[in-house]
Amino acid sequence: MFIADQVFEQMTLKEKIAQMFLQYYQGYDKMPEKFVEMNRKDQLGGFIFFSGNNVKSLHQLKTMTEEINSNIMESKHHIPFWLTIDQEGGQLTAIFNGTTIFPGNMTLGFANDKDLAKQQGHHVAQELRYAGINLCYAPVLDVDYDAQFGIPIVDNRRYSTDPQVVADMGSAFINGMQAEGLYACGKHFPGMRITEVDTHFQVDRNPEPIERLESVEIVPFKQAIEKGLNCIMTHHGIFEALDPDLPASLSPKVIGYLREKLGFKGLVVTDDLVMKAILNEYGEKESIKLAINAGSDLIISTCASDWFVDYVDKCVQTGEISEQRINDAAYRILKAKEQLGKEQSTKGEGIKTIDHQAGKKLSKDIAKKGIVLHKGQDTDLPIALENKKVGIVFGNPARLVMSDATNLYDLSLKDILKKVTGHEEVKEAIMPWHPTDEEIISLTDVGIISDLIIFSTVNAYRFTRQIDVLKEIRAYCPNKTIIAIASRSPMDAKLLSEYADIVIVTGGIIESTFEAVFEKVFRGR
Repeated sequence: MFIADQVFEQMTLKEKIAQMFLQYYQGYDKMPEKFVEMNRKDQLGGFIFFSGNNVKSLHQLKTMTEEINSNIMESKHHIPFWLTIDQEGGQLTAIFNGTTIFPGNMTLGFANDKDLAKQQGHHVAQELRYAGINLCYAPVLDVDYDAQFGIPIVDNRRYSTDPQVVADMGSAFINGMQAEGLYACGKHFPGMRITEVDTHFQVDRNPEPIERLESVEIVPFKQAIEKGLNCIMTHHGIFEALDPDLPASLSPKVIGYLREKLGFKGLVVTDDLVMKAILNEYGEKESIKLAINAGSDLIISTCASDWFVDYVDKCVQTGEISEQRINDAAYRILKAKEQLGKEQSTKGEGIKTIDHQAGKKLSKDIAKKGIVLHKGQDTDLPIALENKKVGIVFGNPARLVMSDATNLYDLSLKDILKKVTGHEEVKEAIMPWHPTDEEIISLTDVGIISDLIIFSTVNAYRFTRQIDVLKEIRAYCPNKTIIAIASRSPMDAKLLSEYADIVIVTGGIIESTFEAVFEKVFRGR
C-alpha cells in the first residue's frame, strides 16, 4: 500500500515538482518512451486525456491506462499516476464510444432532481473507473448566465440560472461520483460567467462586487466544499472584487479566498494554461510560475512537456518559487493519491463490467424529466403520424464552442423517429447555422412536401437565419403542424413560438434527448 508520509520524506525536489504536472500526449495504446524514462526517474505525476487525441472508445482507453499503470513499479517510489479526463455528460463527453451519453447539465437542471444527479454521478464514475480514470473534471458549477444584464447563453454545460439548483445538482453529482472512489473536480472557480468572450481566446473581466459573487457565482462552490468536494479547477477570468490584476487561475488572492474564506482543503488544479486568455498575456513558462505561486497544486499546460520539471526546479533555485510552495502541493497530492487508493481498495478489484442498459435507462429518465413544453398543451399530445409525410429540418449538431464533442456523435432525427414510432415516411435535411438564401429555399421545400414538420435549432437567437427558414416554411404551409425544438439554448424558444404550434426546450443534443421528445409528442408503435 502506498503511504504518502513515508514517500514524501524520501522524495527529492524534482520528484515533488513532477507530481504537480499533468502531462499530455497524442496516442491510443501506450505512453511515449520519454515518459517511460521520466517515470523511471520518478518524474511523472499523471496525464490528462482528450477525446480524439487519446480516446477512441471506453475499451481502448481501458487497455491504454492498464499499459500506463504497468509502469508504476518501474519507479523508485511506486507512486500511482493521476489519469484524468473531462466526462461531464452532454456536449462534453470525452469518452463517447462505449459509454452512456447523458443529456447534459442543462437538461438535468430542468429536471431539478437530486436523486437523478446522484445516480448519474455513480454511473459516470463506474464507467471511468472501468477505463482506469481516477479524476474527472466535472461537474461544472458555473451559474448559467448573468441575469442582471441578460447576457446570452452560448453554452449548455451549466445546470441552471438559479445558483441553488446548480449547487444541488452539482453536489448530488459529486456525491455519487466520489462514493464510487473517484475524484470529482468542480469548475471553474469562482464561477465562469457567460459572455461573448471565450477564455480559449481572450480574458474576461468580471466587474461584479463581492456581494454579488457570494450570492450567485460562489454559492455552488461553497455548498460543494461543505459536502466534501475533493478538487476544484480555477477559471482564467479576472474577478475585480477578488483581484483586479490577475486571472483567478494565477491569483494568490483568489486561491487564498478559496482556502481561507471557504475552507477548501482539497486539490486546486488550473484550467489549461495554453488557452489564449493566459498564453497570450503571460506566455507558457511565466504562467506556470504564476499558477504555482498562486497556490495551484496540479498544473495543466498542454504546451509544456518534459521540460516542466527542470524549469520549475530552476525557478526554485533562483528564488522565483519557494520550496515550501512545492512541498505543500506535493504533500497534498500524495495524500490525495493515498486516500484514493484506500477508497478504491475497499471496493474490491475494480469495475469489471458496465451495465449499459441501466445507463441508457438513466439517460432517458433524465431526458424525460428535463423536457420543457414551452408552447402547447399536454392534452394536445400525443400526435398520430399515420398517413402523414414527416419533414425534418435538423439544426446542425456540430461543435459550437471549444468545449464541445457533439460533432463526434452520430445523430439522425429520422432514425430516432423511426426507432420510437416505427414511422417510415420521413424526409430529413440538415440546416446550417447560417443558411444562405439558396439553402433557405431548399430547406423550405422540405416543409412544402410534408404533412407535418419537425424543426430543430442550434442557438438561433444568435444565428437568426435559422428562424428565417421557419418563417418561410410557415408562409408556405400556414395550416400544417410545426413542432419546433430548441435543442441547445432555451433562448430560441421565444423566437420559435411565433411560427410553431408546439415548442419544446431540451437543453441538449443527444439521442436519448430526442427519443424522450418523440415519445412525448408522437403516438408510438
